[in-house]
Amino acid sequence: MEAAQRAAAREAWLESTLAAMERRQIAKPMPLTAEASTRRFTRIITDAGPLVLMDAPPETENNAAFLALAPWLRKHGLHAPEVHAADPQQGFMLLEDLGDHLLGTALANTDAAGRRDLYRLAITTLIRFQCAGRDDPPSVPAYDRARLERELGLFRDWFAQGLLQHLPPDATWADTVAALTATALAQPRACVYLDYHSRNLLLLEHGGEQVLGLVDFQDVHAGPVCYDLVSLLRDCYLRWPEAEVRALRGDYLEAARAAGVPGLEDESAFVRGFDLCGAQRHLKALGIFARVALTRGQTHYFDAMPRVLAHLAEVLPRYPETEALGRWLASEIEPVLPAVLARHRAAS
Repeated sequence: MEAAQRAAAREAWLESTLAAMERRQIAKPMPLTAEASTRRFTRIITDAGPLVLMDAPPETENNAAFLALAPWLRKHGLHAPEVHAADPQQGFMLLEDLGDHLLGTALANTDAAGRRDLYRLAITTLIRFQCAGRDDPPSVPAYDRARLERELGLFRDWFAQGLLQHLPPDATWADTVAALTATALAQPRACVYLDYHSRNLLLLEHGGEQVLGLVDFQDVHAGPVCYDLVSLLRDCYLRWPEAEVRALRGDYLEAARAAGVPGLEDESAFVRGFDLCGAQRHLKALGIFARVALTRGQTHYFDAMPRVLAHLAEVLPRYPETEALGRWLASEIEPVLPAVLARHRAAS
């Protein structure tokens, strides 16, 4: 569907849906920021309070999973938005407005003690999510070998080849893919939120307490138990001293063990999985950022690339299986990346 046609269909659906709900718009719609997906969000101010209109094209977004998971999360005391109306075939939904106070904004504007409190809230919420998946598992796909390898391919195809026109040596890349995939598959399994990071989590008040709002959960999988924690603590958009990361990782292990999250007895195995699942995620992220920049002209994602490379530079040399890729990134990519990004920004 062309953009103009989709906009017209969206407006017609919104008008008829609000009429059926006996609500009326009383202010101009307010576009909200979105991440690298094709979903778009707009705050709709009505005479009965605000709503959020989600436009999620069904050809690219998993609307059925969103609609199934939202009530499951709410049943388990997690703060997903209530869905007031939905047309999954067209990809339009009217959602409860959870506000726009991002966890990332709060983290960036507080001190180390404040950060630890906020991260502990996020860790508590993550453990509740993992326990819900253990006790009442939803029907979600496995984070399997095919998906892991496909995600790593984004780095090779879009970042290395598409953005830089410079591929890692075949043997180095094959060894890295094999190691990262094997490590992820060997991890204890849990529900994986997949994008559990500072730009996808909202801070809100509920019952006089600060809680986290969950808004980007349609890609929940069954996968490595450490995946969401490393997404949170080694965020593509924020970077903290390694001592802080280790302390928070310890906070998670203590609380998760107490809550009965299985498979966490061997701390050294968990730390290895944490590091290497993080490396897989960061390689994928570089590929996604490059793809979005090259196909949609959204070069603001370039800002995160040096931070993601810094995460990789810290982790890859720690393990024999990934050391060679770390050397290649340090010698071949880091020196040229600033000029490449500047050239693409100038051309966009």
